[in-house]
Amino acid sequence: MKIAILQTGKTNPAMPDSFQDYPALFTDMFASDPRAAQHSFATVKVFNGEIPRFVDAYNAYIITGSKHGVYDDLPWIAPLMAFIRAAHDADIPMVGVCFGHQIIAHALGGHAAKSDRGWGLGVRRVDLHNHPDWMPADDDIRLIHIHQDQVETLPPGAQLIGSNGFCPNAMFVIGDNVLCVQGHPEFTIAYIDQLMQVRAGVFHPETLEIAQASLEDGHDGARFASWILSFLNAHQHRRATA
Repeated sequence: MKIAILQTGKTNPAMPDSFQDYPALFTDMFASDPRAAQHSFATVKVFNGEIPRFVDAYNAYIITGSKHGVYDDLPWIAPLMAFIRAAHDADIPMVGVCFGHQIIAHALGGHAAKSDRGWGLGVRRVDLHNHPDWMPADDDIRLIHIHQDQVETLPPGAQLIGSNGFCPNAMFVIGDNVLCVQGHPEFTIAYIDQLMQVRAGVFHPETLEIAQASLEDGHDGARFASWILSFLNAHQHRRATA
């Protein structure tokens, strides 16, 4: 399967050079799962105005996080939303992470906005329910978060599969071709720790202190990465046997 990583932002320029940019974080995340060898990954720099010419140029798409919001007046936002709608209509599987989660919801008829709950920061537990067939019946998952925006309204046809008190719409699917998550499974503990230090001035000190403490027990990014591959394989199997 040819998978395009639709890059909608870059690593904070204040981060040390030892930390990689978003596409490499994703490919590293998948590297520990032997099933990743069945797939190839390419990067499309959407934030630079790139967009695949045809929705079927790739077999699947992963939309990354970004410092931007779906409501920002940027020249690539509207074309990306149009592409999301076209890919969904063509039954091309999509995975949205953080901003990707928000813009897929927004493009398909939901609503994302800056939340009055403030910053979601650090490792947070997401309670799981309504598990799709390809997903283990786990009770919860711990994922890294750094966001102010949230999906406030799910798009039509969406099935909520993960939530918590801070982020009610933390994870959803639409059929078997959309999987979205507010957290960052691709981030590492070292990455988010450094990023919180770089951006410490924008957080309330207590929020930052609690978030830093939450890193001590690690996170389940590798587990979510395995779910992404299961999601993509389930979609591929369904199309092959239809």
